[in-house]
Amino acid sequence: MRKRAYKDIICLLVIAASVWYVFYDLYPSEITDLSTQATEFSTLRAFEHIKEIGDKPHYIGSEAHNIKRNYIVNALEDMDLEVQTQQGFVLSREGVLTIPENIITRLPATNPQANSKALLLLSHYDSAVHSSPGAADAASGVATILEAVRAFKASNPSFQNDIIIVFTDGEEVGLAGAELFAKEHPWIDEVGLALNFESRGSGGPSNMVVETNYGNSDLIALFDKAQGEHPLANSLMYSVYKLLPNDTDSTVFKKIADVPGFFFAFIDDHYDYHAALDVPERLDKRSLAHQGDYLTAALKQFSSADLSDLTSEQDEVYFTVTELGLIHYPFSWVWVIYAVVFILFLALLFFGFKIKSLNRKEVFLGFVPWFLSLIIVGLVTYFGWQGILILYPDYDSILQGFPYNGHDYIVFFVALALFITFTTYQFYDERLNPKNAMVAPLLTWFFLILILNIFLKGAAFFIIPLVFIVFAFFLMIRFQIPSYLFLLILILPSLSIIAPFIQFFPVGLGLKMSVISAVFTVLLFGSLIPVFGYFSIKKGVATMALLVAIGFFIKAHLDAEFTEERPEPNSLVYTQDTEMNLATWNTYDELLDSWTSPYFETYVDLTSSAEYQSKYNTAYTKSSSAPLIDVLGSDIQIDTLEATQSDFKKFRVTLNYRREVNRIVISETTLTNFKSFEVNGEVADFYTDEADAYHVHQNRFHPNLIDYYVVNQEPLYFEFEVSEDKALDFVINEISFDLLSHPDLPVKSRPDTKIPKPFVVNDAMITKQKLMF
Repeated sequence: MRKRAYKDIICLLVIAASVWYVFYDLYPSEITDLSTQATEFSTLRAFEHIKEIGDKPHYIGSEAHNIKRNYIVNALEDMDLEVQTQQGFVLSREGVLTIPENIITRLPATNPQANSKALLLLSHYDSAVHSSPGAADAASGVATILEAVRAFKASNPSFQNDIIIVFTDGEEVGLAGAELFAKEHPWIDEVGLALNFESRGSGGPSNMVVETNYGNSDLIALFDKAQGEHPLANSLMYSVYKLLPNDTDSTVFKKIADVPGFFFAFIDDHYDYHAALDVPERLDKRSLAHQGDYLTAALKQFSSADLSDLTSEQDEVYFTVTELGLIHYPFSWVWVIYAVVFILFLALLFFGFKIKSLNRKEVFLGFVPWFLSLIIVGLVTYFGWQGILILYPDYDSILQGFPYNGHDYIVFFVALALFITFTTYQFYDERLNPKNAMVAPLLTWFFLILILNIFLKGAAFFIIPLVFIVFAFFLMIRFQIPSYLFLLILILPSLSIIAPFIQFFPVGLGLKMSVISAVFTVLLFGSLIPVFGYFSIKKGVATMALLVAIGFFIKAHLDAEFTEERPEPNSLVYTQDTEMNLATWNTYDELLDSWTSPYFETYVDLTSSAEYQSKYNTAYTKSSSAPLIDVLGSDIQIDTLEATQSDFKKFRVTLNYRREVNRIVISETTLTNFKSFEVNGEVADFYTDEADAYHVHQNRFHPNLIDYYVVNQEPLYFEFEVSEDKALDFVINEISFDLLSHPDLPVKSRPDTKIPKPFVVNDAMITKQKLMF
């Protein structure tokens, strides 16, 4: 027994070390310094750019935005590149209007070939409105391109494709700069492939996502040749990415200009996303090094690759494995591989029963602890997170859904899942041989992969670790107690492929997805039954998992308080209704704190959303009376125009500002469809060519008409034509981000333990006017 326990402990340590190495090797550990030779990418040289660009908020229309633009232009000109800017009005399909100013340059090929296509390097340089410095999102992308191109030029390369660099503007307010370039710049027709560098947090490994309107096989073959030293990609990632409430610039190039691309982004430390915490000091330099690793490899390969036609008809399943890199195969193989492995499994079942190595009664008994583990773990994790939110209601103030101690909760739920699963199986130890216990998880995996093959083929690669597990199942049937060494070798692919997803879902989608991590943990346990099943120390492992869970829950509790390092997001907005001649304080916060509570000594609870709500559908929660001060809304000029038909009427509305504004949101509450609608001479596109497709102005389902992010105080005007019998009710909200600096309002600066809540209109003064026809 002692010898077996000794082997169990060794095996457990090997598994733990393997899991650690899988996560450690996801992205580079080396941070190259300023002394790195000129022909190589230096992490710290790139970081110098981030310190200059990402030190303060520089959203579109802000004064700092112009300063950052000038810095980037100078950095490009220092590399002897000719720089141009492109500026113009863009009206998106959602009614978002702004005036982006893109920064554009070009590195001509040294060995140009006939009909060659250009490689486009892409990132955006504006930060999120209104308080985020944007060090990660996306000064890191700008810095990656600046440093990688500098190193590439210093190596005196010979290459055949022009390299176009576009630092887009207005990405954070609706991908405006990308749309401007994709629709209007003459170079767009020359682009064969786009590489976009982004982030959705301030740390973690960078994931590669494919952007294409066609099959991905040619793109995957291309990436296979330039994957860098730490590739991280899988065909499930793009499917999950599409579930997120946002697109990126490369999505615009794909949709509008039919330009395929690769999108590289790191998504950990999600609590920093769009927040005032997105500063250079909080950026994980390993993430920056990972972006540099991707681009350095890509420039070497793609600068001379044939980019003229990447429109493959065939899709491929792809995924990365620690130390092996990218593995890919055609979608056409998906069902073949599944059928072969499943038939092999059925043959092993038949063989096992024939030689009486498997016992039917025990096989059926094996479903009991397996389904008990899945059900209990799922329920405990789901309701556990709901309970945590009740215990710590302040977590709801972080709209990203991932609190500062989020990683501790991931470990807590994973360890708790292991405790429950080991404990459950321990009760059946004397009655259930591991080889019989393997049937239930194997059948579950086959069922899950069957569903994925039907509805989400990008996740079909989960069949690959199952191949090794089925072979381990054969060893279990064939031998009484197989060699731990052989079994360990067979289960390591499961660890490498499956383990990262345990962290990915809650990190990328918020801790509400912890239930998926916990269930994945049980599924991974099922894959490890060839080893865990023979453990004589199940009780000890369960106890250790429980202690780890308790330890990390205590750690999460100790870190639950908001501090200067972990500040609490809060919100305050001043709104003045000119028609009602009253003013209110408003907040999005469920709980008031020491900074907001003085403005809400008596308040009214609200539930309805504002016209300028966030992408998380965040609405005001409270409103209270505020002092009336002199905040001027625009003078509104209305001109009658000649309609195209006798039974229609046409108007032009012009807003003449009487104060500096940052954003104007105009809605129309009757949801009337307009015959035509122009904003500053621009017309919003339809989503499709179908007659019944949604259109923000002509086939409406939402009150909002215009969301204008003001640049250089450019005037706003709109023209519309509507049926003569229609009555219209417009609401005009003019927003300025000067609440904390306005001399007539007693709003103090936030304490160091608070930050502005991101994603919502915050620290703002709003004038609200109505316009009725």
